[in-house]
Amino acid sequence: MKIKNLSIIYVIILLLTGEFVIAQDNYIELINLIRKEKVDSLKIKIAQTHLNSAIYKSDTLNMANAYLFLSLYQPSKNVAYIDSVISITKDKNYFRFPSVSYLQKGVVKYELGQYIEALELYIKASEAAKKSGNDKIYLLAKFNIGLLKNMSGDRKEALTIFNEYINFIEQKPEHHDQFNYNRVLFALADSYIHTKELELAKTTIDKGINETLKTNDSTVYSYILVTSGIHQYLLNNYSKAIDSLQKGKKLILKFDDSETRIATCDYYIGRSYKDLGDEEKSIFHFKKADTILRKTKDVIPDIINVYDYLRVYAKSENNFELQLEYINTQLELDSIRHANQVNLTRNITKKYDAAELKSEKEKLIKQFEKDTFLKNNTINFLITLSIILVLIAIYGFRKSYLNKIRFQKLLKEQKQPKTDQSELINEDLSKRPDIDIPTDVIEAILKKLHDFEDKKQFAKKHYTLNSLAKELQTNSAYLSKIINVYKNVNFANYLNNLRIDFAVDQLSTNKSLRSYTIQAIAEEVGFKNAQSFSSAFHKKTGIYPSYFIKHIKS
Repeated sequence: MKIKNLSIIYVIILLLTGEFVIAQDNYIELINLIRKEKVDSLKIKIAQTHLNSAIYKSDTLNMANAYLFLSLYQPSKNVAYIDSVISITKDKNYFRFPSVSYLQKGVVKYELGQYIEALELYIKASEAAKKSGNDKIYLLAKFNIGLLKNMSGDRKEALTIFNEYINFIEQKPEHHDQFNYNRVLFALADSYIHTKELELAKTTIDKGINETLKTNDSTVYSYILVTSGIHQYLLNNYSKAIDSLQKGKKLILKFDDSETRIATCDYYIGRSYKDLGDEEKSIFHFKKADTILRKTKDVIPDIINVYDYLRVYAKSENNFELQLEYINTQLELDSIRHANQVNLTRNITKKYDAAELKSEKEKLIKQFEKDTFLKNNTINFLITLSIILVLIAIYGFRKSYLNKIRFQKLLKEQKQPKTDQSELINEDLSKRPDIDIPTDVIEAILKKLHDFEDKKQFAKKHYTLNSLAKELQTNSAYLSKIINVYKNVNFANYLNNLRIDFAVDQLSTNKSLRSYTIQAIAEEVGFKNAQSFSSAFHKKTGIYPSYFIKHIKS
């Protein structure tokens, strides 16, 4: 599920808990007065009074405090107030300014979908926090960058960042607040789901549910409930998945105006009903997800596959116009997703990762300067680093070259004429050793296997050794032995190789298939999921299907 509206508005908590209170009477007085008031209009009046007083005294720090409070309680003017804070503190080195104001403005930009601007502000917050030694703001900014990494598809790196932050909170109780903690648990659970670490996902989901119920955090509870539903779906517990997703959807409709979360619920409810065999309810929910995606153009990588199901449905209805409409919509959304991910990834790498590397480099240089031994060996270090970089570059070029050779080999093999099957059987029988199975039985089974291959039955359903043996009217022991000896592979690799050869053939000749998602292509050639298809494709050919598709198009 896309983590949106979860770019944590930590500023409220930081200020109202007085976490960073410095011994300044005006600031303490401001916090205490605002805490007592229940009405926002009165809080605004108090903050405005303190702002006027701070301006009169030229008290920059308390001016910043007042502006920040005003930005929290007057959303329509929040950017203007935050800009005022940045303007008066950007050349200062206060403990929480200007870092906290950069962070808050980044949150605003994130919620507006302006992710590149948000990234730039998070980087400024990170740099300012490092300069002032404010570890919490530094990690808060990093956490929000983790959310952006999640969106760009770099889920493993995002997961590392989330774990770093939650460890920081748990190891330093003085920095713990429940508001933040619940949201980090959700971010972790969501990441574990997408990296298929289902045991860790379950542990985190259970913890998140307990924490949100304990603190009456209905908003995050609804998000974790939906994540729990997706988790149950991945475990094939479809009825439980539908129950959690519907409950989560009902709560989200109360607390959150994000239609993309509703689309996620409908998508997984639809998939659950499909796997339960209820086609009518499945299509009903897929269509609801489609309606939201078309309306918002807010591309969620998880659920674009809804169009694979909808195309199949339109095809079964012989509605060619609707099929084309679904294809065009999917292509449009895929294009948006690709552009967004490339742009975001490029900017994160260029602006954040490079800045972090630069910061790390500066730390190393300072250590070298303090340590005589390292100082004397700086040249050796740089030479070694250069050699490593050259080796990495050579490795990259070599990998690219090998991939190209493997791709060309695949095309060449695909174009070669197929050998006559009867000749193959006779050749097999004449060359293979005795395997203690009657020759006529071997010949009969080989002919059936060749027939099985010719008719592409391996792509139509998921076979086990026993189910194929039953279909070929033989026993599994004979079939296994014959495949091992005459096909030179075990049963699982035999099926996978047939499916990969079929996939290469179809992708080479069928242009429309190339526009499918990897998941859809996998299902077309007999695999259960994209991961097993990609793994088998790479094992047999040395390249991944995405590489093959990209280069066959060009």
